[in-house]
Amino acid sequence: MIDWITAYVPIEAFAESEREILRLQTDRVVRFCPKTGDVRYETSAWDSIRSDSHQVVSRVTGSALWIQGSPARCIGDGDTVFSSGASKAEDIIGCMERMTAFLFSTDEYQVITRPDLDQWVVTHVDVTRNLLLDSLAEVRQFLAYLRSAESGRLRVNQPDGDTVYWNKNSRYKKGKAYAKGPHLRYLLNKKTYSGRRYDEPELLLAERLTRLELSLFRRQWEKNLNIKRWQDLTPDVLAQEWENYFGQFIGQTIMNDEELRKRIENVRVKRKGELVQVSPGQAKAAYTCWYLIKSMGWEMARENMSQTTWYRNLQILKLAGLKVTDLGNGRIIPFRVQKVISGYQVTSWAELRKAA
Repeated sequence: MIDWITAYVPIEAFAESEREILRLQTDRVVRFCPKTGDVRYETSAWDSIRSDSHQVVSRVTGSALWIQGSPARCIGDGDTVFSSGASKAEDIIGCMERMTAFLFSTDEYQVITRPDLDQWVVTHVDVTRNLLLDSLAEVRQFLAYLRSAESGRLRVNQPDGDTVYWNKNSRYKKGKAYAKGPHLRYLLNKKTYSGRRYDEPELLLAERLTRLELSLFRRQWEKNLNIKRWQDLTPDVLAQEWENYFGQFIGQTIMNDEELRKRIENVRVKRKGELVQVSPGQAKAAYTCWYLIKSMGWEMARENMSQTTWYRNLQILKLAGLKVTDLGNGRIIPFRVQKVISGYQVTSWAELRKAA
């Protein structure tokens, strides 16, 4: 599902008479020197636009009208666990249509002409999946394994309770994993919460869910995916990006080290444009590297070989089926693709109740 969108429309999209009305819709935050009264800077605040159960936030700057929030909050009954409609279908155009329609239907904005979607610029999209495990304890064990999932440019940031972050400050893409059940209870206990109310049976079911969230930013799809129009972020593109990102963490079906050794021996790598099988010496070196990681840990193993040898061994190990999570933890973790990605990915309350 699409769980978050941030977008803006240039102020020039509105008539001159409407621009002044827009500027009066959001509070201003001013920093000034109390000694001289000089204004250091002035900016606009994000204001909630809400109804009984739906909500987005917006602000008006000197150059644009911004909107952000979960499209799931504007669709159906506001369910942010599985959502419905365009959010569930990962239809970004449909999500933008619903969010902007909601914004311009409110008392504050209904006097303003709504710009066409083509005039909006999307800067941030979150794509999420819910994975069903056996219990909250297993969810937390899964998160504990993910805290060691580092490799190359992939960095785990300081975990926060039941949440693990990767590359938290990246402006291209970043990831997050957390326990959905405790998060829902936290939201419901907030005095300011105005969204859908979840009953106790739903909260108990949600305790078995791990939420995996991928944040994509405009730089990522324009520079790295070569997608110039946000309208071309199709459901297939978003699904593939999510699978590519979180596929790094969840391994294939490797039952034991002997099977891993055979996989390593059969690895084929690209050399001068052709795929060739690794030599016996390279296979042995990669297998030895795996044992060093298991016995000494990731950092010590890396320090005991040259950079070239280290990365060559890692490439072979990954091609043999080991994932970032396996390597970071120094053992093949028990959460396999068949169990987590394929067999236990749930997309609705009805599916969750049936699987549970």
